[in-house]
Amino acid sequence: MDQSVKDVERAALAEKLDADLDAFVQSKVAESAKARMHQEGRSVADMTVDELVAELKRHPAFMTEFDETQPMSPAMEALQAMKYESDSTDDNAISYKEDGNKNFGIKKYRWAIDNYTAGIKCLPTDRLLNAVLYTNRAAANYHIGNFRSALTDCILARKFKQDHMKAIVRGIQCFIELRKYTDAVQWCDEGLQMKPTDAELLGLRTKADKLLREAERDARKKKAKEKKLMAEDEKLLNAIKNRGIKLELKIPQSTDDDNDDDDAIVSLSLASLKSAENPSQSRVVLDSNDVLLWPVLFLYPEFGESDFISAFSEQSRFIDHMDVMFGVSADRPGWDKHGGYTPQSIDMYFEDRATERLYSVSQDSTLLQVLQHKRYTVYSGTPGFILLNRHSPFAEKFLKNYKK
Repeated sequence: MDQSVKDVERAALAEKLDADLDAFVQSKVAESAKARMHQEGRSVADMTVDELVAELKRHPAFMTEFDETQPMSPAMEALQAMKYESDSTDDNAISYKEDGNKNFGIKKYRWAIDNYTAGIKCLPTDRLLNAVLYTNRAAANYHIGNFRSALTDCILARKFKQDHMKAIVRGIQCFIELRKYTDAVQWCDEGLQMKPTDAELLGLRTKADKLLREAERDARKKKAKEKKLMAEDEKLLNAIKNRGIKLELKIPQSTDDDNDDDDAIVSLSLASLKSAENPSQSRVVLDSNDVLLWPVLFLYPEFGESDFISAFSEQSRFIDHMDVMFGVSADRPGWDKHGGYTPQSIDMYFEDRATERLYSVSQDSTLLQVLQHKRYTVYSGTPGFILLNRHSPFAEKFLKNYKK
């Protein structure tokens, strides 16, 4: 826009504001005087200076702040437009920065972020101004917990001014919040090269170094614990393998003889020892006597019910569990209303999923004996067994669905 045209528009706006102001003052004085005279019996001359000033502050020409959540009057919109109409990108950026600082000062950090962002978008030519805008936006982001965004702004601020101390300090604070203690120490050292005796930097350096050493100590403890657990898990897998028990692995183990990543193989194998059918997510363990304790699932397809035993010793017999669960003194399950399930009437089976066949399980067998059956495979780390009442018509129909 031609400068002469702008000057004419500014003059016209100023003249309009003056006229509005005169009318505003007269109307407000009249309104106030009328109200006072009506309520208090006073004359216009009785109106105090403080009362007049309070009324004047409502006019855009005298406002020092306004509620940005409310619509602006036409006069206010015109004043705001004039504020950012400068031909200088730096001047416009400064105006946005000042607005941002005001909002920051009253803790309206998101508004401040918008102001600083608008200033950055003006593409000011002054490198220090760019550094200040990014640093200020970093401060606003930091106060609302956007530590990554704040750190990015600190890095960008230093692109414009490498030694900008506020950006360095804020960046260190962000690194600490993000637990990037090594980077925090590095930025502290860079800052201390410029200001060796700066108390804030020295304090941050001490804090970051302490947190770094604590993090390294915790990492060493965690790694040692993981190594110990890995050794225990490897011992568990070897115990299963040495017993000749077959596991279905969700992720196949590597067959590459040159692959020395044993930890990875153990982890993949152990991932197969938990089942979605296992309500407690328990898994097989090797106790202090080198006895395997398995989570076991009993299924009752006649009623769509199941029982889960979290620690079934491999040395225990099935009949021992049947006596506890279905013996004379046992509490009967609610679904067995007719008492058809007793240790003597229950037939047990396991399924060979590969051949879709059922194999009978003797209740006098131990769990280990069944798991060592040449057709038994432990799926998802949880041995499962089907229990039927041999006298029930359902059992006959159910068994017909399997291959002979």
